[in-house]
Amino acid sequence: MMKMAKKICNLKLLHFSILASLYAINPAHAGHMQKILPAKQLKKIQHEYDQETSARFNSWNQLMSDSKNKTDAEKLELVNNFFNQMKWTEDQELWKQKDYWATPIESLIRNAGDCEDFSIAKYFTLLELGIPVDHLKVSYVQVKETRQAHMVLAYYEDDHADPLILDNMKTQIVRGSERSDLAPMFHFNGEGVWSKDSPGTRVDSALKIRNWADLMQRLDQEQS
Repeated sequence: MMKMAKKICNLKLLHFSILASLYAINPAHAGHMQKILPAKQLKKIQHEYDQETSARFNSWNQLMSDSKNKTDAEKLELVNNFFNQMKWTEDQELWKQKDYWATPIESLIRNAGDCEDFSIAKYFTLLELGIPVDHLKVSYVQVKETRQAHMVLAYYEDDHADPLILDNMKTQIVRGSERSDLAPMFHFNGEGVWSKDSPGTRVDSALKIRNWADLMQRLDQEQS
């Protein structure tokens, strides 16, 4: 139980009725980076960090270069396995903050993160590999046994599909219907927010989560 508890995100449970408190009034743009690991960033990391860190980024870059023509199922498995090698670590320990959403580059430099960092890194990598944004949603869920909040990445073949769940707590990708241990709370991606009961209907495309806006600003800075 203790081992499982360490892997579960230490996030405050959220209810959809109070989501407005998470949104920024004037958030950064919600678009997606066309190149999540620019060549100049890779060279900078290779120059400034140790060999182990450089090797990790080289592997990530190679994965993205080699996987563009693979099937969606193959991409999901490769990306899920790659990022699940990171160490699960609480934000307070890693970033000295209660809740910090790291960019994929930040996560891989530390080789650690909590559940949102795993999900975000997988999300942007799969976008880079050509998975359409409307097939991917980051999902807040509740772990029923512990009543703790957790974050996973969901892949939908279409709006009404039983999604595939990419989770740092489990190595195998399975359908949402097979994850009876999780209770969906809400879903989001760069284009908006969806309720737990209607993942095919956007609640309000104008709203952007504040943590997401901060993340997007740091992603922009990594491109400059």
